[in-house]
Order: sequence, then C-alpha cells, then structure tokens
Amino acid sequence: MSKITIRNTENVSAIATISNLTIKMRSLLYIAAFIVALLTLVPAEACTSAIISGRATKSGRPLLWKHRDTGTEWNHIAHMQGKRFAYTGLVNSAEEGPEQVWAGANERGFAIMNTASYNMKPDSLKYLPENEGKIMKQALGECASVAEFEEFLKNMPLPRALETNYGVIDADGAAAYFEVWDYGYKKYDVNDATQYPNGYVIRSNYSFSGAQDEGKGYIRYQNAEYLIHNAYAAGALSVEWIFSSVSRSFYHAIFGNDILKSSLLETNGWAVDQDFIPRKSSSASIVIEGVRKGDNPDATTIWSVLGYPPCGYAVASWVKAKNEIAEPIAACDNGRSFINRLAVALKREVFPITRGNGSRYMRMDIITRAIKALHPYEVESMRAASKVRDRIAKEGFNIKFVREYNDFVKSSAPNAEEIVSTVKDISRN
Repeated sequence: MSKITIRNTENVSAIATISNLTIKMRSLLYIAAFIVALLTLVPAEACTSAIISGRATKSGRPLLWKHRDTGTEWNHIAHMQGKRFAYTGLVNSAEEGPEQVWAGANERGFAIMNTASYNMKPDSLKYLPENEGKIMKQALGECASVAEFEEFLKNMPLPRALETNYGVIDADGAAAYFEVWDYGYKKYDVNDATQYPNGYVIRSNYSFSGAQDEGKGYIRYQNAEYLIHNAYAAGALSVEWIFSSVSRSFYHAIFGNDILKSSLLETNGWAVDQDFIPRKSSSASIVIEGVRKGDNPDATTIWSVLGYPPCGYAVASWVKAKNEIAEPIAACDNGRSFINRLAVALKREVFPITRGNGSRYMRMDIITRAIKALHPYEVESMRAASKVRDRIAKEGFNIKFVREYNDFVKSSAPNAEEIVSTVKDISRN
C-alpha cells in the first residue's frame, strides 16, 4: 500500500492554545492531503528485475526484465500515444486511462521498468501518493534514450515523491539503473565493464544507495543472482531462459535448492510461499528485448507472461503495430486478457486454501502440471515471434508480419477450461 501518515497527531495538546482558525486551517490541509492520497491509492509494487547487456546474452540483444509483484491481479498490454512518442506497455486492467505504465517500450526503442525500493525513506511519501507508474508513462512518451531519461529526472520538480529503482535501455545499446528518491538519484551503468564485468545488474526491493539492511527482497535478489550468474557462465542468457528458469524457478538461496525439484513433492506436494521469485502476488513477467547495433529499432520486442507466471505463457508485441496487439494479451474480455484469466484460474488451484493462514500454502504439484501443460504453447508462440522480430530487424517493420503472428497465437491458444481441468485431474497426468 502507499505509505500515508498524518503528521503531528501527538502534538494536539501542545497546540490547544492556537487560535481556532489556525487549527481548522491545519486540519483542512491534513484532510485534503489524506483524501488526495486515498483517491490515488494503489497497491504497493514489489518485483524482482534485471538488466542484461547485449554482451552477456546469446543473441547479442540487451534484455530488460521485470517480474511484477503487486496487489493488482489483472493487467494487460496496451498501446498509447505520449507527448512525443507512441509506446506499448503493461497496464492495470481496472484502471481507466490508464494513468500508469509498469513496464514498456516506445517507438524509438527506449524501454523502462521499475522495482519499488523501501530503504530510501523519502519525506514526500509520508503525505503524497507514489509516482513510479505515472513517471514511467510520462518517460515513455517523452524520452528517446537513456541520456534523455537522465535529463528528464534532473528536470523533475522536487520532491519527486519517488522511492524506486528504474531500469532503462535504448536502441543505441545504453543500459542503466537509476535509484531515485525525492531529491536525488544514483546511476548504475550496466555497460561499465569495470563495475559489472559479467554484463548484468539485478534489483529487487531495496536500493544499493539506500539505508543498509533496510528494504525488502534480499533473498529474492540472491535467488536471481545465483540463477543468472550460472546461466551467464553457461552462455544461456536469453528471453526463453528468463521465463522458464527465473520467473518459474522455485530456487531458494537459504535452502540452496529448487523446491520444484525436491523429493518432498513426490509424497506431499505442498510448500510455503516465502521468498521465491514467483509469489502469490506475482501478476506478470515482462522481458523487453532491445536490438543489436545496426538493427531496426522497430524490432524491439515486448515479451509478456500475464498473470501468475508459472501458470501462463509468453506472447510478444511490437510498438510499431500500435493497437494491433495479440488477443491473448490484450484487454478483450471485460478489460481482461485471455492469458491473465487463464493464469488466475490456475492460480486458484495452486492456492486453494482461503481461510486463516492457508493462503500462504501452495500446491507445487499443480504448478508442475501447469508449467508442463502450457510449455508447448509458449514454445510455439516464441518461435513464431522470433521470426517476426528477425524479419523486422533486417527488412524493416511490416504490419503483415505482426498480423500473421497475432492470428497464429489467437488460433492456437489453448482451451482454458480443458487446461484447468487437466491440471486439476491427477489421473490424467
């Protein structure tokens, strides 16, 4: 939740002698700030993320990854027009407008995502709503590059009402994290080989420039560090690998193993949802794949797994296609996408206990079967999208390529009821 406090409540007796008018004016100011905060209140964002430079990936293309954790269960991919540029990104399905974007790319190849930070303590967030999503929406509409984004930050009015880690890449290969708070920011250049020789940087819910040992997500950070480092060493870093081996990984740094592969699952199948990268609050996994030097920026690809990632599959989209977004990830059914609805239905089976502390317990056997059932759809979707991406990179954008892909993923989408029934029915697996 957004952090809201009413200041000076302990000093009521001390101001008793102040004039009634002064008291009323002060009270009205507090009430007004509180109402504004309530009207714009959104669930707190958590998330795990990484930026991987092109020098570390199999394809030579940079990757911007966000595993979204939030109280908002429904999201989809939408296209919008900004002040300077059009852009496509992840938005909350219930939000009109929308006023916020949680990860996205624009027509110039600039892309952005974030993770909330909880160890920079900006004073503004004691009485103002958080601005992370609104700033990303504005930046996508106004910034063509990482350099322009940095100027954008410098020119923001203060206090910024921000406590966040922004990750950004652009079509020229620039890649950086910006840890941003009310009156400043610190930049981490992912391409600085002296600082990041392996070519990647990870962030969860604390900032390296913030208060030490405060914030959240320390174990999730270690999970991601272990997984990504091993993949880097093996030369395996790719979009496909991130979805299959990070966003659906139940590796736990404290236990030192992946509970999804534990022998305990053979006899029981239950586990406690605590400090894994995929959590009950996970609502999407997004990878924005940039372009290699010399490639057409229109080939920048937004890969999306909507809903609880172990129960969904990836579908691609491109900014230049505008509103022609594949139906499984667009807002087609009362504002909700097909894949998000499927993932939510399956997640209900993963977390079947609703009373008491039961919501903390998950069925790992259901997760295993869901991943297995949806894997073929993801393989085919990503194979077809990769061909579109490569054609755009070499030949330039052609809406025909995208339409053929969109038709394919729509026609080949699974029957949701059959998938849920199959995953639930042990005898059929």
